[in-house]
Amino acid sequence: MKFWEKIKSRKFKKTLAAVAASGILFFGANNVSAAPADNADFEFRQAYLSLANDIRTFDQSIVFFGTTFHVDISSQGQILRDNSMRMSGNINWAYTNPTTKQTSNNNIPFFMTHLNNEMMLYVQRNNKWSRFILPNIPADFVDAVKSNDISILEENLKAVKSVEIFRDTNSQEIFNITLDGQYLAERLKEYGKKTDTTQFSAEELTEQTNFFRNLENAFQKTDVVCTWTVDKDQNATLTAVVDLTPVMRAYAESVLDEAAEGKITLSDEDRLLMETIGYYSEFHYSMSSSKITNTQALTPPAAARKAAVNNNIFQDFLKDMTTSVKRN
Repeated sequence: MKFWEKIKSRKFKKTLAAVAASGILFFGANNVSAAPADNADFEFRQAYLSLANDIRTFDQSIVFFGTTFHVDISSQGQILRDNSMRMSGNINWAYTNPTTKQTSNNNIPFFMTHLNNEMMLYVQRNNKWSRFILPNIPADFVDAVKSNDISILEENLKAVKSVEIFRDTNSQEIFNITLDGQYLAERLKEYGKKTDTTQFSAEELTEQTNFFRNLENAFQKTDVVCTWTVDKDQNATLTAVVDLTPVMRAYAESVLDEAAEGKITLSDEDRLLMETIGYYSEFHYSMSSSKITNTQALTPPAAARKAAVNNNIFQDFLKDMTTSVKRN
């Protein structure tokens, strides 16, 4: 089955959309974590555990690009004390046809909500709203990143491999943090086991198993580096910047390796897509704290909440991406 046909599955294969629209779930409100070993680690632990944990608002930006496409995602969001979240923003998709050299642009409004262990993405294209559930990101993983619970925060501290104080002033500290990819892989495996798959078809269950296995393989080979800036007076995050390119490429390479070993079968389109994100694309994420005056604007409109589920909303974009490696 072709990749863009697979994403029509009701319970799985919204991975690209989830990653594109919800970077905050991996490196958002509480950001990253640390375990004390030297002064830098202790300073980081102090900053992390001292974060103001009431109602948090933020801006975020995601840049994802290859040789023929460029995606810019900007959004604002809010996380409440019960860890429920809402976001609104825009996805700008630019695609340059390699044959005609003509560039087309699409500006796509979206909303995302996370409430009661349900994640929902709302997208507007051609003045029509579509809605789809994002069940394949384990709720426990999301809650671990967003949680205010001190026991969970202390557990998160185990993820850090090393910490460096890049700059320390009277008002700010800037940390360069390396998260241990192998530790993240083990946590991902644990969260994956807790995912409710009772409603999955046999094909969807196989797809999910393959997805988690290859993502675990990617983390096993790749640490994650984040630059985190803290406001010392307010005990609050100012910015967090993460280059997710190595993880994305390692995931695609794992898929291609399994195909070469005969463990999985890829269509020509699947292979082109994996080569695109594995060798020709980059993925960058940044988040900053923000004071949002009108948080009600973060709530999806009634038309979006009532929209039909459409798991095929980005099909044309996925096809465009494969032209990065197509040969004439």
